[in-house]
Amino acid sequence: MDDGNGIAEALVRRMREAGAHAQVVPRISPEADAVVWLDALKTMETDEEAISVNRRAFEAAKTIAEKCAKKGGVFVTVQDTGGSFGLSGSLPERNVWTAGLTGLVKTAAREWPKASVKAIDLDRTGLSAEDAAERIFRELIAGGPEYEVGLQIDGGRMTPALELAPLKAEVGARTGGPAVLLVSGGARGVTASAVTELARAERLRLILLGRTPLEEEPIVCRGIEDDAGLKRALLEQVKAEGAAVALPELGRRVQRILMNREIAANLQSLRELGSEVVYVPADVQDTSALREALRPIRAAWGPITGIVHGAGVLADKAIADKSVEQFDYVFDTKVGGLRALLAVTEEDPLALICLFSSVSARSGNAGQADYAMANEVLNKCAQAEAKRRGPGCTVKSINWGPWDGGMVSPLLKKHFEQRGVNLIPLKEGTAAFVAETSNANGPVEVVIGGGSADRQTLIEGAVEKEWSAELFLPKQPLPPWLDDHRIGGKAVVPAVIALDWFVRAASAAYPHLAVLQCQNLSVKKGIVAGENGSTEKRLILTCRDRSDGLAQATLSFELRGADGQLHYTADVEMGIKAEVAPTCRAAESTSGGADWGWSLSDIYDRNRLFHGPGFRVIRELTGLVDEGAEAIFWHDDSTAWSLREGGIDPAMIDGGLQLARLWGLRTFGEPTLPTTIGSYGAYGSLPEDRPVVCRIRSERRGRYKTVSQLTWLNEAGEIVAELRDVEMHIVANHGKED
Repeated sequence: MDDGNGIAEALVRRMREAGAHAQVVPRISPEADAVVWLDALKTMETDEEAISVNRRAFEAAKTIAEKCAKKGGVFVTVQDTGGSFGLSGSLPERNVWTAGLTGLVKTAAREWPKASVKAIDLDRTGLSAEDAAERIFRELIAGGPEYEVGLQIDGGRMTPALELAPLKAEVGARTGGPAVLLVSGGARGVTASAVTELARAERLRLILLGRTPLEEEPIVCRGIEDDAGLKRALLEQVKAEGAAVALPELGRRVQRILMNREIAANLQSLRELGSEVVYVPADVQDTSALREALRPIRAAWGPITGIVHGAGVLADKAIADKSVEQFDYVFDTKVGGLRALLAVTEEDPLALICLFSSVSARSGNAGQADYAMANEVLNKCAQAEAKRRGPGCTVKSINWGPWDGGMVSPLLKKHFEQRGVNLIPLKEGTAAFVAETSNANGPVEVVIGGGSADRQTLIEGAVEKEWSAELFLPKQPLPPWLDDHRIGGKAVVPAVIALDWFVRAASAAYPHLAVLQCQNLSVKKGIVAGENGSTEKRLILTCRDRSDGLAQATLSFELRGADGQLHYTADVEMGIKAEVAPTCRAAESTSGGADWGWSLSDIYDRNRLFHGPGFRVIRELTGLVDEGAEAIFWHDDSTAWSLREGGIDPAMIDGGLQLARLWGLRTFGEPTLPTTIGSYGAYGSLPEDRPVVCRIRSERRGRYKTVSQLTWLNEAGEIVAELRDVEMHIVANHGKED
């Protein structure tokens, strides 16, 4: 545990008070079972100091990487980027340079499947060291399984999620003469292709930065296109000169020739499109050299009006195997390059800042901790620049998926194809770049990928793994979700809580994806808390996990007791969430139908419904017919726990099961309990302080079973959640208070 302005000592004291062993140590041991990295909470005096936090965090992770990969452990980072990872509210500008920690954590999660990892973003505004330590302590002890958790100053807790949004393709020409764009990495690869597509839409003045100096190629190589032919020609020339050359050097010479040809061809294409172009061979991190190179260009063209930062390199290796020098090589190209570009344009009237980030920043990627970290810094710097510059400057950080070109080699392309991951076609990707740079009102951070193959191909080509986690039922005092759910006087875990556990575990495993639906939830045997909650009960959650690593995942869960007893099973489908909710699926309104004949006190009499105050969300029974029923739900202070602790709002969802139970009671004359939920889907947020309408369409199946379709609708009549094919059975001696 490292120090963060006194927070480390305060956190250790709090953990010791809770009976946990913790101490502040000057160095991290390779055998450490847990590391809480607090360095990013120190007061940063300079940008350099903030940037160095990323390197030190990588070194900390590298120290314990081998142990965590083989045996597991705990690795937690804490930063302050506004308590929302820069997505909303305040964002301390200097702290954005520490934002790579989340990329490290998400990559560690992929490389260390046995370990528990988490990135915490704590808004420290007005918090003392003790208060900050208390917020961190609560998250460590009682927080959910998410990899990214923002702890906001108002006490709120958030985690980022992707939303699917349409791409705006309209391109409007910029006014005020041709834009003067400073482009890193813009002479070759996908960045060059993207800028060329932009030049088709408007005339530009382009300053292209690249590492490759332009050289006149040897005369003997002219007209030769293939790699082998170039090597033969160079080798013959060397022999004719009476010299010798090693094969690696011969390969490097050929590579320089091919790169020079590509640069020259791209420059020619841009000029043919009507743009003016200057190529500057320079190190994008060298601020002084860049200032000097830009001096005569500014004199001729005027101020720079836009930045496109596309430079990047890779050196893929696992955290345990990656050297610090390799980390610096990858991380500094992105982060140091951005810092230099912003520095040399600090007095320019920028109207565009577009950064080429990567989906690895959002999801992590095995072998790319440095790349994920660097690109996450780019994301947060973009957020800070957008807030600082206001509406006069379009700021974008595009988290690209793998392109069909660029740094994706033929071998890597084949690997992606085998996993069912579609690469971004060059035409579609460059069109998306142009659309984003002209979309001033859209989000700052966007993720663009090539989609995925159809479901059958995806599953066949997916990577499959298994993992497990431990859950513990709490001791006294019992939380409302357990104490207020007593069947026959015994505290029993509600089915909706098991559903919530599965959904949250899936979200933690793939924080960059959304839960599309939870299917086939089956109650094998109810989970009863220890007698009066006096003993802690251990549960084992196991998962068979199939994923393409980018756009989709299928997780099959089992929840067992410590004795091996199977309690619940379910499947969770993950993907990119669509904005549009299903239509025409809600049951027709039964409002004004037959009267239930029960008051609220009648239904919550511990016999009809056994639920305590923490689950009493039914406020009015508005309809009852042979085919279904309708009721109005609303939260109050007693049910507010569900908003804070439940990923799916368990009390509100349980209210639907309560309504189905009441319908079954009127139908059979005997109480029922849920045994199977065909699927759960969420399409929006359940209102926290407004009424919700729940409609069910039900039918009886034989003597003992009902099957219901449940929908929750907001005040606008939009479906926000649904349960399909909910089976309820009469269970002898269950559901009545002793």
